[in-house]
Amino acid sequence: MDTSNDQYDSPWKEVIERYFPEFMAFYFPDAYAEIDWSKEHVFLDQELRAVVPVTE
Repeated sequence: MDTSNDQYDSPWKEVIERYFPEFMAFYFPDAYAEIDWSKEHVFLDQELRAVVPVTE
């Protein structure tokens, strides 16, 4: 599997993970208002890779 995009995507993923509440508040204010922010959130980016077929 080609992982050349991993290093390109990594900075964006890190920023979104670090500032996730702010990201949601800015881009999705209605969804942000519905989320219980007192609960911990876990990012599942590798799980998505497992179910999405590889295209070339």
